[in-house]
Amino acid sequence: NTNREPFSDPRVRQALSMAIYREALTDKVLKTGEIPAYSFVPPGSGNYASGPAYVDWKDLPYAQKLERAKALLAEAGYGPDNPLELELSYNTSENHKRIAIAIQSMWKALGVETNLFNREVKVHYDKLKENDFDVARAAWIADYNDAQNFLYLLETRSGPQNYGRYDNARFNELMETAATTADLGARSELMSEAEAIAMADQPVAPIYYYVSKNLVSDDVAGWMPNTKDIQRTRWLSLNR
Repeated sequence: NTNREPFSDPRVRQALSMAIYREALTDKVLKTGEIPAYSFVPPGSGNYASGPAYVDWKDLPYAQKLERAKALLAEAGYGPDNPLELELSYNTSENHKRIAIAIQSMWKALGVETNLFNREVKVHYDKLKENDFDVARAAWIADYNDAQNFLYLLETRSGPQNYGRYDNARFNELMETAATTADLGARSELMSEAEAIAMADQPVAPIYYYVSKNLVSDDVAGWMPNTKDIQRTRWLSLNR
C-alpha cells in the first residue's frame, strides 16, 4: 500500500521484495511447476517483443539479495532498535497460507515482524479495492493476451484496481501514450520502459507466474505447450 507509511518509501518496498526467496516458494512450497517471477508481465505475453522488464537484481544469489535488503531497510531507518512491523493479508487457501507463513519467515531474517491476517476472498479483495491494507496477496489472470492487460493495473487512472494506489507520473505518461500508439513495436517499447520504472519502484513484489498443469501421455503427438493452453484436437494424434 503505497498510500501508507512506511510502504510509501521505495527502499522499504524493494527490501521486502528482495528478501522473498522465490525459488524456495516455487520449488519447496508449491512444487507444481510455477515459475519464479521477477517482472510484472509474464514471459510470453502478446504484443510485447521488447519485454518483460525484469528487476535489476534478478540474478543475484539470494544471500546477496538479503544483504542488500537489510542495507535498504537500514537506510530507511529500520533495524534491531526500530523493527518494521506490518500486516500481511491473504485470502483463504491452503497454498496462500503456506506462502504467507514462508514469507513471514523470510522477512524475519530482515528483522521484520509480520502479522498474518486471513480473510475470505470477497472480503479480502474488497479491502484491497478500498486500499485498506499494509501488504496483501493478490493475483491476476489476463482477460486477453496483451502486456497492457497486466500493466494497466498499475496506472493511476485504473482506480480501485490499482490496489496499492501506485502513482508514478512517468509510468502513467508512457502507458497513456502506448494506449494510442498503433505501431506494435513502438507500443511494446513504451510499455517495457513503463514496466522497468515500476519494477524499480516495486509497488508490487511479483512472486511467481502461474502455469498450466496437464498430464499428457507420451503416446500423444502434436501437443505443444503455449501461453493460452489451447490445444486444437486436429493437430493431436496417438502413436499406438
